[in-house]
Amino acid sequence: MSVDTPRVPAVPDAPTLGTLALDAGARPRVRRKAFDVVRSVGGGRDLATRVAAEVSDVTRWLEDLPEPARLTIALQPRPGGLTLRFAFAWNPEPAPARPATRRPAALASAGYRDGAGRVVLAYPLPEHLHEHAAQRARDVLTARSREELVAGLQASNEALQRSTAEAREASAAKARFLATMSHEIRTPMNAVLGMNRLALATALDPRQRDYLEKIELSAKHLLGIIDDVLDVSKLEADKVVLERGELSVTQVLDTVSTLLATACSDKGLALRFDVEPDVPALVEGDALRLRQVLVNLVTNAVKFTDEGEVAVRVERLVDETDDAVLRFAVRDTGIGLSADERRRLFAAFAQADASITRRYGGTGLGLAICRRLVHLMGGEIGVESSPGVGSTFWFTARFAPRSPVAPSSGPSAATPEPAVAELDPALRVLVVEDNALNREVAAGLLTGLGLTPAFAHDGLQALEALRRERFDIVLMDVQMPVMDGITATRRMRADPALRDVPVIAMTASVLEGDRDTCLAAGMNEVVTKPVDPEDLARSIRRWAKAAAERAATNPAALRDDGASVAACVDEPAGVLTVDDPLAGLRDLDLLDLERGLRFTRQSDALYLDLMRGFLDEERDLPERLGFARAAGDDALAERLAHTIRGLASGLGTVELAATAEALERAYRSGADPDTIDAATEALCAAHERLYRTVDGAVPARLPKT
Repeated sequence: MSVDTPRVPAVPDAPTLGTLALDAGARPRVRRKAFDVVRSVGGGRDLATRVAAEVSDVTRWLEDLPEPARLTIALQPRPGGLTLRFAFAWNPEPAPARPATRRPAALASAGYRDGAGRVVLAYPLPEHLHEHAAQRARDVLTARSREELVAGLQASNEALQRSTAEAREASAAKARFLATMSHEIRTPMNAVLGMNRLALATALDPRQRDYLEKIELSAKHLLGIIDDVLDVSKLEADKVVLERGELSVTQVLDTVSTLLATACSDKGLALRFDVEPDVPALVEGDALRLRQVLVNLVTNAVKFTDEGEVAVRVERLVDETDDAVLRFAVRDTGIGLSADERRRLFAAFAQADASITRRYGGTGLGLAICRRLVHLMGGEIGVESSPGVGSTFWFTARFAPRSPVAPSSGPSAATPEPAVAELDPALRVLVVEDNALNREVAAGLLTGLGLTPAFAHDGLQALEALRRERFDIVLMDVQMPVMDGITATRRMRADPALRDVPVIAMTASVLEGDRDTCLAAGMNEVVTKPVDPEDLARSIRRWAKAAAERAATNPAALRDDGASVAACVDEPAGVLTVDDPLAGLRDLDLLDLERGLRFTRQSDALYLDLMRGFLDEERDLPERLGFARAAGDDALAERLAHTIRGLASGLGTVELAATAEALERAYRSGADPDTIDAATEALCAAHERLYRTVDGAVPARLPKT
């Protein structure tokens, strides 16, 4: 409460006990202080009560001043004793006029005159005071009351909470900005890469091919930078959670070798791997993040090494727990680092020095990402290096021992043990998908895996089918009419007979939180549309063994008392056979044919059949969008964009997929009507161009015989 107000006139000399600032809200505290001071110097309760009331009245009279007044409390010697003085001082110049009727009665006895800047209330004290009375009075004035302490603590807590909330909001805003920017950059970058691949597939002279290959290399490098920036943002916001699944160290190293072998070969470097015998073959951990750290360190080693070798060594450290603590070391014979460079190397955006950046490039994000990932894995990271003699980057990581997978009592996002490569043709798979063409896609992909799927058109049909007969795995779309995939999965998990059935989500939604929503609902895994055939096959193989274990431990579930619901969907019809079925599509700029054929596992016939079905079924898309827009049914319009996006992307119609994604994103983000109208027009224009170019080049379906 002490302040220093230079413009306030000074109080005449007296042994000062303390000074209080009469700022807004000070009156209750001043009243208590006045009472306690009188009592501390030997005054009786009646005197203390009267003094406190009069001092409080004067304080209230001064509270409306534009500048705070000051109260100085002092002991004044007098014949036969002491006088306790309460001297009020203020700046009278800017003071507003105050009615005389509001003046405290104590001012009259104190001799106050209009326009004065000070007044003193004096109170005689008993002649005999305790020898430490003055010090006790000072202690009272300097001590903070319990109310003041609580008020100060509350103010500090509120300030801390505001600062924390502001920091969190800033972090969240940054994460949203980076995610949005990443998405916005990826969309045209995908088109750049797609068109570049189409150009590379044409007849080119050596110079043109060299140019295009360099464009592709640069585009992929740019996408890698975007991934790094996003990773840094997620790690700083504590949004990265490590998966816990089966991890084979040798498989991770094999992948690193495959990815970096060409780069080493181009520079004439040897790439060696050395795994100590006591390193366990399998552990529990996040293989993807471990590979990310190793790829980054080995890539750096190759980048900064012009001759010699890069060696990776893995050993197990002694640890008192049952965990497997592994040490990974990446040694190179490159340029090395000074002590100063080593100190700042793991900071975000840091490079050894400007010359390194100019010569070798890079953002300096990789090692910062590695450091945070290693800490998440319960380890440490460091470097041993000297200029000119190479470097050894090392890190440790803690992994849980691998244990056999027991039958689960409920869903889990953890990856079960992979099954054998070949799938049992008797494996029962239920595909829940409202779009007819997507059902055909699933039929083609699963048939290629030797499976005969059944189909349901929405979540309600799926629940009816699952309660009627046994299914080993469910492939569940997320956005569907009648009952969506999230609701259907939650109801499965609430049913004791269905809670263990593996559910693999298939969705085109890749926005922040979509995967978490699926897993929180009880889905076991998420596969993103357009579905990559190899990804789908791996997912089904991963869960086939868990399904077999469930069937073995629950014979009652082996009911098969009816035909598959909606069985559904017609199998792909035949198509005209010619020497090159895709001849009419290979030179069309609107198609990424390579992507579409990956979608159909290189089956020309299936691609043509799916494309024909897509063109026939989605011909009236602009009319359906127009109806939804006119009716104000944003949910329907968003679902149409979501569906067309997944189908178009899988078939390689890149422009239509990109415009559908933009419209879906506009609805999801609550964009204004003008933005939604523009996105709708762009989608319809892309739809019209696709049909004008492609429709006549795809043969009609032949009827099934």
